Amino acid sequence: MRTLFIVLPLLLCSLLLSSCSDERMEALMRDLVVAPPSTIERDVKGHEQIYSIQAILRLAHKRKDGKTFAAYDIPSSATPLPIYQEIAFSKDSNGKMSITSARKVFDVVKGEDIYYALELKYYDLNGRLINHQFSGYDPKDEANSTLLVHQHFFTVQGYALSGYPLVYPMTLDSIYYDKYLFQLDGKGNRVRATASSPSIVYAPEAHQPNSLRYSLPLAIKATEAALTKEAQVSYTDPQTGKLYQLYKTIDAFELNGLVPKIFTYEYRDTDPVEEVLGSAIVGQDDLGRIRAGIPVIRLRKKRSLDPGTPLDALGFKGVLKFHQSNMAFQMRTCISHIITANGKYDLTGYENPGGVHRFNQLSPAWNSFDIDYPVPFRIIADVDRDKDACVRDIQRFYPDGERAALEQMLWGEGYFDRIPKITM
Repeated sequence: MRTLFIVLPLLLCSLLLSSCSDERMEALMRDLVVAPPSTIERDVKGHEQIYSIQAILRLAHKRKDGKTFAAYDIPSSATPLPIYQEIAFSKDSNGKMSITSARKVFDVVKGEDIYYALELKYYDLNGRLINHQFSGYDPKDEANSTLLVHQHFFTVQGYALSGYPLVYPMTLDSIYYDKYLFQLDGKGNRVRATASSPSIVYAPEAHQPNSLRYSLPLAIKATEAALTKEAQVSYTDPQTGKLYQLYKTIDAFELNGLVPKIFTYEYRDTDPVEEVLGSAIVGQDDLGRIRAGIPVIRLRKKRSLDPGTPLDALGFKGVLKFHQSNMAFQMRTCISHIITANGKYDLTGYENPGGVHRFNQLSPAWNSFDIDYPVPFRIIADVDRDKDACVRDIQRFYPDGERAALEQMLWGEGYFDRIPKITM
């Protein structure tokens, strides 16, 4: 029996939280996402001891200046499509991370003029915000300046936190997109698995393009067969009688190169990193510098306050833009601890020599991460398509969203004028 939304932990509970009233309740409960400090504080060794994460996603528009974004905060009343969303992550006593918020997935839309501002906040075991620990810079001690060796990267992950394997990008009806799933040879053919293949997937030998539906039992069976002789053994589904073979999945770094077809990300980090762009700084900043008359600015290399200095990147704040609709995927979100000499700025041969790597330019040489986790996304509609189709697609997930309100929000003027906003 065809089952809609059978995959991705991001799909398991989404229908329970898709109403506008639930969205309002989520907004009202925002402060509960952050755990209060412990009554007995425990030793925290540093930024590598991340205990919980608060991921905030705000719908955003580019301002007329072309340089900044208006990112909308919690609205005073319900909206037909989420404007402000949060997902909370926490580690248990064994270090296993899970989603602990009511919202399990970020719902977004694709649109030429629609952006999403992503803010990531990291907390230690005592509930203290520790983003600033990644932005330290001391000109007298560059070897221990954390800014020089850290950067978030955003790509696509093949697993979900709830344990679902092989959750590569797929339609909202759980059908894989072949180009994000299969490893291909020089002739464009799928490559059969071998006993040394680390990641493999079951598919019919007579495969029709973009027709393979996700199956949790087959995904688990394929994961168990990886790196064993079973990878070369065919399998007949006893229920359907369909014959399956195992095929190699796409190489992770090849998949990284395809990420811009799904989404792009622009770093918008600030100095200080935990503050909002343009806001005033009272007294000293986190480096002990007097900032009277110098508000929060974009993060620059070596924490320079000089506007002519090239921008730096950490990834605690950024702007996403989506380029394909009808897709569910897990966004790999990782803080790379770059231990190679000058590795963060070694872009020789790239389009920006000496600058920071782009959001998906994760070097194969980097294998040390302070945190590495998937964030669930669904791209539920395309605002640039026919209005009727777009409204129907949104109402599929948010049935309480009235057509008139959606039209005013997405294609009208003035809808966002009275909604609180921050600058990104």
